Amino acid sequence: MIRVHLTVATQSELQALRRDPLPPRVRDRLEMVLLSDAGWSPPRIARHLGCDPQTARAVIHGFNARGVPALYPGKPGPAPNYARRDQVAARLTDRLGQDRTWTAAQLADALRPNGIRLRARQVRRYLARLRAGYRRTASTLEHKQNRPKVARAAAVLGGLQRKAREGRLVLDYLDQCGFAPSLPGGYSWCLPGQRKRVRYEYPQGRRVNVLATYEPLGPAPRLDAVPFERTLTSDDLVAYLRGRPAVGRPRVVVLDNAPIHTSKVVKAARPELAKSGVYLYYLPAYSPELNRIEAVFKQVKHHEIPTRSYATRSDLRAAVEQGFNSYAQKLRPEPGKQLRPAA
Repeated sequence: MIRVHLTVATQSELQALRRDPLPPRVRDRLEMVLLSDAGWSPPRIARHLGCDPQTARAVIHGFNARGVPALYPGKPGPAPNYARRDQVAARLTDRLGQDRTWTAAQLADALRPNGIRLRARQVRRYLARLRAGYRRTASTLEHKQNRPKVARAAAVLGGLQRKAREGRLVLDYLDQCGFAPSLPGGYSWCLPGQRKRVRYEYPQGRRVNVLATYEPLGPAPRLDAVPFERTLTSDDLVAYLRGRPAVGRPRVVVLDNAPIHTSKVVKAARPELAKSGVYLYYLPAYSPELNRIEAVFKQVKHHEIPTRSYATRSDLRAAVEQGFNSYAQKLRPEPGKQLRPAA
C-alpha cells in the first residue's frame, strides 16, 4: 500500500503549517499526507475527505517526490515566458510613444512584423500590465511655442502671483469665449440601453460671446463675465477694462495676443488705463496654458450648462449667464470655513 512516512521534524513542520490560514485545497492535501502517515489507505482517505481515491494517491506520490511544495497546486500550462513578456512590453511601449493614436487591434497588427502574434484581447492584457489607459486625445500648441519666451513669461507670472498673494496688486486673467447653440458633447450618466443625444442647432448668427476675467488670488477667487449677442470688438474690451472696480492698488490684466487685444484702439487706451491703475501683460504666442481663465471656460462650457442645445439666442445667453454665476458661486469660500494652515 502506498503511504507517507514522516520524520519527527517533518511532522512538526506540517502540524505548524496546519495552524496557518491555508486555502481549502492545500488544507485537504495536508490532511491526506497526515492521514497517510497515520496508516490510512488512499480509499479510506478519499471516503473521509469526499474525494476520488486517485486524487489521494496523486497527492501521496507528489509528497513523496517533492515534499511540502507538493501541497501547493502548480499553475496550469507552461511556465511563464518572462523574456517574451518583456519583449512585448518593450514593443508596446515603443509604439505608444509614437505621435499617433492606437487601438488594441492596430497594436496587434503593428507587432506582427516583429514576430509577435497576439489578438486584440491579449494586447489589452499587456496594456493593463503596463497600466496604460484608453484616454481622449487633447489638442496642444506646444510645438508652435517659443520656449524661451514662454519660460520668461512663466517666471514673470510667478512674481506677479507672489505679489498678488501679498496684497500688493490684483492679478486678473482675461479672455473671451464663444458658445454655440449646440454645445460640445460630453459625458452623462444614463440608464442601461440609453444614450443622451444633443439636438444640433445651426450656429450661424446665433452664438453668444463672453468677455470674462478670473481673479484666482486674494481673499476669495472672483469671476466676472459679460455676455454679448454679437462679435466682440476692441471697444468692448476697452470699455470693460475701464469699468473694472478701483481697488486702491495696481491691477494687472493677463491676456493673449488676439487681434482685439492688440489693436490700435487698445494701444491708444493703454496710457489712460495705466493712469487708472490698470496694466496689461501680454502672454507669448501659443501659450494658452499660462492663462488660468482657460480652465474656467472649460469647466463652465462642459459642466455648468447641463442643457446642451438651445433654439434661440436669448435662451442660450440666459444659460451661459447662469453657468458663469453657478461657477462663480462655487469659487466663494463657505461661511465660517477656513483653510487649514500649511504644515
